[in-house]
Amino acid sequence: MSLGDLYEPLHEHHADPYPFYARARREEPLFYSPAIGAWVVTKMADVRRILRDGSRFSSANTLRPYTPLPPALLAELEKGLPNRGSYITMDGEEHRRRRAPAAAALTPERVAAIEPYITERASRLIDGFAKDGGVEFMAGYANRLPVDVIARLVGFAEEDSTAFGDDSRAAAAVSMGHRFRSEEEQIACAQAWVRFQRLIERYVTERRAAPRDDVISSYVAAFAPDDGPLSFEEKAELVGLVLSVALPGHITTSALLGNGMLHLLSQPDQWRLLCERPDLAPNAAEEIARYDTPTHIFLRASTTDAEVGGRDFPAGTEFALCLASANRDEDAFERAETFDITRTPHANVVFGQGPHYCPGAGLARRQVEISLRLLAERLPGLRLVPDQRIEYRGTLDHRGLLALRLEW
Repeated sequence: MSLGDLYEPLHEHHADPYPFYARARREEPLFYSPAIGAWVVTKMADVRRILRDGSRFSSANTLRPYTPLPPALLAELEKGLPNRGSYITMDGEEHRRRRAPAAAALTPERVAAIEPYITERASRLIDGFAKDGGVEFMAGYANRLPVDVIARLVGFAEEDSTAFGDDSRAAAAVSMGHRFRSEEEQIACAQAWVRFQRLIERYVTERRAAPRDDVISSYVAAFAPDDGPLSFEEKAELVGLVLSVALPGHITTSALLGNGMLHLLSQPDQWRLLCERPDLAPNAAEEIARYDTPTHIFLRASTTDAEVGGRDFPAGTEFALCLASANRDEDAFERAETFDITRTPHANVVFGQGPHYCPGAGLARRQVEISLRLLAERLPGLRLVPDQRIEYRGTLDHRGLLALRLEW
């Protein structure tokens, strides 16, 4: 029996998939998964080569649901705008052109410029619970800071950031591998997707009339430069483009913050070391991302006949690149299964690689670094609440904690 027949990415292997990934790298580094409908690639060399080769491996299937969406959910989505303009699913020049405004907004210079806001907002969130002796970290911090930061960069008003965060987190389940608990949850997520679209549509319309220095205005200027009301097609494209920045711009960072605190506090010697040496925060941020990568799967499809993992595949074959497995590949990292914040940073695929490398990688890293420094400085006595049940969101693409209770 192939390992693919045993692989249950959203069930048995969701809470802790790493032992299974290690077995796969040893026994069957490339296997077909009926659950995903693609060949799962687990080794760093293969993952990196496919990510870099955008001409032979297309991103068009990146947001393909692993199983068909049910009719009731599709009926709710039809109440919104068609899903167009997402550069995440584009290749070549079309992808580069649509990605450009997001990349321009997330340059190292722009990240440095927003760093004081990150520090101020992070400090204010910590102030809100520092005297309480305990906090549910995801709701109180990890799900809030990245939303506020990306909302400010993209151009959402502060009063809309809560709705923006709640709806976009729920909407993410619609376009990714997700385990829905009920039909009611499916409908609620689809409704959140439509609300999120309508929020962006309102901002797009406002920026058409009165541009500002934000990502929304940049996209309007680049893809709807004429005067007059926006057409339906223009609105659909612009909403898709802004959504491509706004949603990934916080969901991965939230998962990194939660996963990071879980591992640091599960190994108190690592937390004490960070408290003693705050200069290790950049190393710690990188090790958190490598050791427990939030994005487990990137889908790709071959555009020509291709060789992967020593096997030949015809054009049109779908591959599921397992970034989380690649980042623990023993052939790429010494002591790959050890969490060590003193590890010298080494090239990984946390934020992808090649043409689709995440433009917000630098912003995510800075938020994690700043958060680690402030938490170590302000709350060095942090510890996990004993005997709590650790559960992850029922999503494979951005695997993060549902809740994390801390005390001090």
